[in-house]
Amino acid sequence: MMSARNVLPLAALLAFAGCDTVRNAREAQSRAEESALAAPAAAKKVDLSGRSLEELVAYALTNRPSMAAAALAVKDARLAMKEIESDAPIASSTPWNAIGADVSARYSETSPSRHSGDFETSTRKGTASASLSVDLLLYDFGRNSARAEAQAETVVAAELSLAKEGFSVFGDVSSAYFTLLKNDALLAVAETNVAMYAVHLEQAREMLEVGEAIELDVLRAELDLATARESLVAASNDVATAGANLMEALGVEASAGGFAAVLGPRPGSLDETVRNFSDTVSSAAEAYSFASTNAPEVVIARAKLRAASARVDYAIADLLPSVSASVSLNWADPLWYWGWGVSAVETLFTGFRRTTAVDRAVVAMESAASDVQAAELALSADLELAVAERDNAREALSAARARVAQAKENLDTVSERYRIGEASRVDFTDAVSAYASALGNRVGAFYRGQTAEADLLRISGLKPEFHEEKRREEN
Repeated sequence: MMSARNVLPLAALLAFAGCDTVRNAREAQSRAEESALAAPAAAKKVDLSGRSLEELVAYALTNRPSMAAAALAVKDARLAMKEIESDAPIASSTPWNAIGADVSARYSETSPSRHSGDFETSTRKGTASASLSVDLLLYDFGRNSARAEAQAETVVAAELSLAKEGFSVFGDVSSAYFTLLKNDALLAVAETNVAMYAVHLEQAREMLEVGEAIELDVLRAELDLATARESLVAASNDVATAGANLMEALGVEASAGGFAAVLGPRPGSLDETVRNFSDTVSSAAEAYSFASTNAPEVVIARAKLRAASARVDYAIADLLPSVSASVSLNWADPLWYWGWGVSAVETLFTGFRRTTAVDRAVVAMESAASDVQAAELALSADLELAVAERDNAREALSAARARVAQAKENLDTVSERYRIGEASRVDFTDAVSAYASALGNRVGAFYRGQTAEADLLRISGLKPEFHEEKRREEN
């Protein structure tokens, strides 16, 4: 029988093997179950009042669930790499992983032989046995190295996907931020229009009292004021919508208190804009020469192509045999013996499965090469559109500035002429409308340009350099 002295070391080995890994896995399971079963927690109050775009992007990069998911994908790819390395043969860069050891123990008892009519369940004799075997993979003709190379490129692709998600978060936050600032400014335009139409209504009533206007002019002025107030409500709703979109881009729950509670009231001014990026001057061709080696979509596609090529190497290596050795120590109370051996295994025929696997790996590689070409074409088109949008926004901003000056001069002239009775109500309404439209176009063109600059950075894979600057415009 196996003595206690022999059993204890074996029990200790089994008890401590992988205990840290198991404990960590159980703790992770417990956290996941608690998260799934727990009642929804109250929304965390977040104070982002007065934060710059750079600070908002940094907040989103640490709070968006998509960033956590991309980081976990990187961790999983690295663990898969570790699994592959654990299968390495002696003839590899990690030979210590080639060793595999197994231990087994057995105890059994048997009854003595008896006649079928004298059946008994009691046993009379017991035997104990144990074995320890060590297996060594000597050479696999490149299977493991090919798998490792493919997985290494998969790790690279996962890391680049994490970077790509970061650029996507940057783009989402920037777009939502500039939309909010634009709508804030347009809200200020709508408020100014309401104030101007209110003054116009008072003028019409005063002129009616002295007989210089008719009642229809007062009614028309009241209608203009009502229309302006409707526009003000719509502009206010646009601000609230833009605020909600920015909250989503930041990874902040809507129940955290609404837009005002998250970002606080932002100062609005008709003559103030916020520039966050320096103006770029590169053409689409110049931008592509850099982006072709840095744009996330393209570099990810190339990493996947390299991984697919390594899988072709693995499929070819899988056609060849593998060579391994084994050493074993066996004990059956009271005898023991040890043995060793070397084996080479080659499958003669598997119904063309392995040769077909080579063909499929080649097709997958060719498909990955097509994906690279598609990514390069998409990058070229995206850069062309982004550069065109940037240039168009600059031209529109220049024209809008000139139009604001002209519309303001026209409004001042019409207002004075209306006050002295030389201009009609229609002239005044047209002048106010033209001025409001010019202000809105100027704000829209400015933030279109900022969004285009952010898109160029995101598409090209360039690290943004924030340079917040407040600019004042002449009204």
